[in-house]
Amino acid sequence: MNRERLARARRPRHTPAAWSCSVLLLLGACGDGGERIPSPAQFTDSAGVAIVTNPSGGAIYATIAPEPVLSIGAIDGPAEVLFGRIASVAVDGAGNLIVADAQMDEIRIFDGSGTHLQTIGGPGEGPGEFRALAGAWPTAGGAIVAADQRLDRITRFGPDGELLATATFQGPGEQPVIRPIRVAGPGLFLSRVESLTLPSLEDTSFSLEDALESISDPSGSRSEYLVRHDLEGILIDTVTAAPGQATQTSAQGSGTNLSIQILRLPFSSAAAATASPEGRMAVTTGRSYEYSTYDPSGALERIVRLTEEPPLRTDAHLEAWVRGSTGGREPMDDAQVEAALRRYREMPLPDRLPAWNSLVIADGGEIWARRFAIRGAETVVRDVFAADGRFLGQVVAPASLRIQHVGDGSVTVISTDDLGVERVEVYELQMP
Repeated sequence: MNRERLARARRPRHTPAAWSCSVLLLLGACGDGGERIPSPAQFTDSAGVAIVTNPSGGAIYATIAPEPVLSIGAIDGPAEVLFGRIASVAVDGAGNLIVADAQMDEIRIFDGSGTHLQTIGGPGEGPGEFRALAGAWPTAGGAIVAADQRLDRITRFGPDGELLATATFQGPGEQPVIRPIRVAGPGLFLSRVESLTLPSLEDTSFSLEDALESISDPSGSRSEYLVRHDLEGILIDTVTAAPGQATQTSAQGSGTNLSIQILRLPFSSAAAATASPEGRMAVTTGRSYEYSTYDPSGALERIVRLTEEPPLRTDAHLEAWVRGSTGGREPMDDAQVEAALRRYREMPLPDRLPAWNSLVIADGGEIWARRFAIRGAETVVRDVFAADGRFLGQVVAPASLRIQHVGDGSVTVISTDDLGVERVEVYELQMP
């Protein structure tokens, strides 16, 4: 790729300038009981970007049925239903479930009744193999696109599981860290990219302190970029830039045994993004209840907000985070918890909790935005918005369910039980 094309690809497609807004006040609509339901004011700037501001509220959009209509996975049984760590679940046009297992580095396909159809991929570095499978998604033509975060590689399989092509993600910048997100329309793939500038081993003028400073970012001011590649790995464009997650670094050892640890600060916000099979994209910085949508060409089309701030962070939040950070290991005793609290209180932690940390675009165009929840929380809240940005209400669901796909009256999730066993499940949505 030449320099001109790379520079063009790294520029955001659209950066909002000072708004020159006209105001359109929408009249309230009537509910079934005759009550007035307030509609948001919608502002449109001269560039045609709509800003939708919604009053916050706790109206229920839907509830998730208590029991699944389909469950795939077990603690013991045939190999195809024993999952290690599920990275993604996608639904193709025929209703088949495409499950990417990041621990086994393989893709398993089930039909709508849960019958195993085939397994493709496997661990390794050869064509069609994976070292760190980040997910797998269908294309409109029936192919499956998979991404490997460690190999920076994109792989395509045909409808029958045959290997079609393997390519490497290109750039942008030097030493990019590429975090694949998902397929973003016909022939395109969306990723988060951070470009790191690290010294080479031969550069003796670059000290350890320089190295730590170059990758430490306690304020979260370093930008990440949302970029699109084609399925050959060629960088197409930069959709937008978003602030990175706050980090702090430390070093242990010396010489060839030196190790640098990068710690993501508790409660620091991280950008989240997703895309629909048609190529519509949604992005949030996670710092406020606001997300932006982009059309398939990459142009900014709408900014949607809730008139609410994320909750203030308290010592109770920090203690809950510390006690839940053992990851299933032996729980900390009170002395260990207090020592950890003292260490974290010395760090530049944010004053407020993050806002949204995950987005899903439903088949009907609605956007489901997952609110941040402390580790160990029993439930999580998702705010649901219509395609035009109107707030529709909330869905409260068990924290053990990670929603992967929202269809017509159902949700497909990754569920985790008390023993840590993961399953792919489908639940009905019950509308009020």
